[in-house]
Amino acid sequence: MKYLKYIFLVIIGFALGYFVLKATYEEKADESSSTIAYGVKRLNKMVVAEQTYANFYSHRSKAQYLGNLFAFNKNLLLKVEIKAQASYDLSKMKVEIDSVNKTIYIREIPELKIETYPDVEFFEMNQSALNKFSKDDLNGVKKRAVEEVAKTIDKTSLKKEAHEQLIYNLEELYLLAKVYHWQVVDETQYANELQNRMREL
Repeated sequence: MKYLKYIFLVIIGFALGYFVLKATYEEKADESSSTIAYGVKRLNKMVVAEQTYANFYSHRSKAQYLGNLFAFNKNLLLKVEIKAQASYDLSKMKVEIDSVNKTIYIREIPELKIETYPDVEFFEMNQSALNKFSKDDLNGVKKRAVEEVAKTIDKTSLKKEAHEQLIYNLEELYLLAKVYHWQVVDETQYANELQNRMREL
């Protein structure tokens, strides 16, 4: 009878140990799922590379009367500043979390978007009473000035900078998954690059 008492206590001890370990495991599983979900949520932002280009643009024209007998000049100097942005809107990224199988599925990443925001300042204007700038003239000069400065935008450099920022942000999710022993299934065009970088760590 005495031995039965000890056996019973041992069984109770194992049972308590099992339930404690199970509860601890479930708590850690819940913690990892919450952390992974938070990591994905943090990615829901704009990844932006930005560059600013500025230049002066001059326009000169003249109106002639009676051949070349009378000529009235007008000229315009504009200061053009263009802010160019290359961005990935990661709030539109398609990601699924499978907490049961500890897997993150990256289904889709939005395409790179390049936008320009011009700011034009009329720096200097000279005109005569017989040769004035009309509203259409000013709008036309302004448009051509923006187009000329826009040609100087280094889109290759801008795309490269945005790409590097995108990879840096996605790498954080890969590292988080690695810490908690989760798997990342990346179905995007960036999968190979990210996997190679993770091997180097």
